Amino acid sequence: MVGLPTLLAAIYFGLFASDIYVSESRFAIRSATSGGGGGGLAAILASPIANSGDQDTMVVADYVHSHDMLERITESVDLRAHYADPELDRLARLDAGATQEQLLTYFEKRVQLVHDSQSGVLTLTVQAFDPGVAQGLATRVIELSERLVNDLSTRIEADTLATAGAEVDRGAERVAETGAALTRFRRQNTLLNPTAESSALLGVVTGIETRLIEARALLGEKRGYLREDSSELIGLNNRIRALERQASIERGRLVGSGDDQMSGLLESYQPLEQRHQLAQQRYAAALGSLENARLEAQRQKQYLVTFIPPSLPDEAVEPHRLYGVLTVAVFALLIHLIGGLMWSALRDHIGR
Repeated sequence: MVGLPTLLAAIYFGLFASDIYVSESRFAIRSATSGGGGGGLAAILASPIANSGDQDTMVVADYVHSHDMLERITESVDLRAHYADPELDRLARLDAGATQEQLLTYFEKRVQLVHDSQSGVLTLTVQAFDPGVAQGLATRVIELSERLVNDLSTRIEADTLATAGAEVDRGAERVAETGAALTRFRRQNTLLNPTAESSALLGVVTGIETRLIEARALLGEKRGYLREDSSELIGLNNRIRALERQASIERGRLVGSGDDQMSGLLESYQPLEQRHQLAQQRYAAALGSLENARLEAQRQKQYLVTFIPPSLPDEAVEPHRLYGVLTVAVFALLIHLIGGLMWSALRDHIGR
């Protein structure tokens, strides 16, 4: 019960168990805004953004044991040829006719990833029957994981910039449309800026009225010592009537209601001008949003930082031969003791 299993375990671990080499590497997912007060490794590992980093870390952890990871690795590493080598012991090697699902299960046992929730560090251990294969496989896993992190960051950045860029394009189209409407209005009415011309026309009316007031004052003054039929008073009256007619004409142009009147032109021009100014403001805001989106995307970009590269093992650390033999012996002894106690209790019960 004890000696035979222990002897078999000693024979297996001593003569048949194949040497297993373990390559270890450590890396972390960090943002572009990572960093603390120190420098070097402490600055790389310190990150104020924990949520996004933890999410990307879990994504990488799931990806390492995915079918896509296995397929990409088998493109450069012949896993079946290595792990199903007939020279390996039967208990440790992969079955030669293993399906893809069985290969993935075996791969999960040989490639392990441990996540430290406190520091966010991922520890990768790869078991292989050759030290070079173990190191190469670990390097390939890290390369594919880094490519995944870069693809995710690039996709997020591209989506963010595409949304902001589309808003900029819409803003540019609105500016072009409103600008074209203003140009058509100016060509149709041969006016560059009705608002400015209205102000100028108001100044003309004010000047005419000022001259009219002066002429009327002068007429009132000269009526005190000149006769009504005097040539000077007649000239002043003609001047006053001319100024009144001119003032009436210019005032009509300023406040009239027809399409050719300045008020009608202003009524048509001001909405166009307001829409154009609003479109320019929105376009400027969209440009600012695009720049902010670009800076934010760069700030939140994630990087896979490998601070302990895959090691090249110089000796096999597994299987633990003595530990394996002792484990079999202890379990066999426990089974023997438990079985003996149960048998003794059964005999006592039968004897009664």
